[in-house]
Amino acid sequence: MKSRKVHRLKKMLNKKTNGADVIGYCCMRFPVTNLKKSVDFYCDALGYELISADYSFGEAHIGLKNGNGPGIFLMETKPEDVTQLKFEFPRSFFITSSTGHVTMIELLTNDLLALHGRIKQAGAHIDKNPEFTNDFGYFTFYDPDGHFIRAVEERGVS
Repeated sequence: MKSRKVHRLKKMLNKKTNGADVIGYCCMRFPVTNLKKSVDFYCDALGYELISADYSFGEAHIGLKNGNGPGIFLMETKPEDVTQLKFEFPRSFFITSSTGHVTMIELLTNDLLALHGRIKQAGAHIDKNPEFTNDFGYFTFYDPDGHFIRAVEERGVS
């Protein structure tokens, strides 16, 4: 009985805000092997906006056109230094690929089929074609550096 009360108290305390709490994300950094190719893919196929780029330095800053979310810094490095953004999940789960990998990045779109078409046209490897449920649709693909990404369209969300 005492442990239940302690757990409930901890849960209540955890909901209180504190000035030291993380309140958002300021940026993400993706390793890439060809900065220009990655900028083109993220801007042309995925619809990001190029905020700044220093190709001689090897870094570009991209963000969503609507200003939501953190920016992404694409940082050029050697192929052997790119750690692909994906991991293996040991249990069968609807979001895993045929090889058991799970995406670390999920992107939200209002038109999944149109985004799928642009990504295919850009020559990206599609892992799983669009599938729809009553609540959402999704597909998975790889960016030019093998980062495993899932695109999602929410349905019936008001």
